[in-house]
Amino acid sequence: MKRSALVRFVAFLGVLAVLVGYVAYHKAPSPVQGGGQPAASSHASMHATQSTANYIANLKQQRDQLMTKEMMTLKQLASSPQVSQAARSQAQATLVQDTNELRQAMQVEGVLAAHGFPLAVAMLNPNEAEIVIGAARLTQNQVAVIADTVTQVTGLAPENIVIVPKTGSAS
Repeated sequence: MKRSALVRFVAFLGVLAVLVGYVAYHKAPSPVQGGGQPAASSHASMHATQSTANYIANLKQQRDQLMTKEMMTLKQLASSPQVSQAARSQAQATLVQDTNELRQAMQVEGVLAAHGFPLAVAMLNPNEAEIVIGAARLTQNQVAVIADTVTQVTGLAPENIVIVPKTGSAS
């Protein structure tokens, strides 16, 4: 892949991650019930949902910022004449791996949203996946759907997948 194409692809991934975070953040249900006044339980529920949405969006943003910094450093190493050829090759390989992990994380998040989990963030590495789901609790069936999705996208075995429900009440 040409360098300019890789840079455009990474920039596209960054923009897409921000867009997904924005959509997840604004996906919270309306607190208005009945006569136009927020109900107390609905308000608490919306606050919890909003808090969870914020948490998930922030987690995605932190992941993306860390990946962007790492990728920039790797690009500098890969193109530096002061670095050995072996180090440049390793930097290029790690850059490709990081790009693939970010692509897979975004794919996992998209498929999970399609399965009814719009508040999800995937953090991947070659050996494991940690998936944070914006839900108070998960049923065995939901855990199975999430694990199956991650396995299909990443090829990781289910025992290498950690699924964490995240409620809005305990930020």
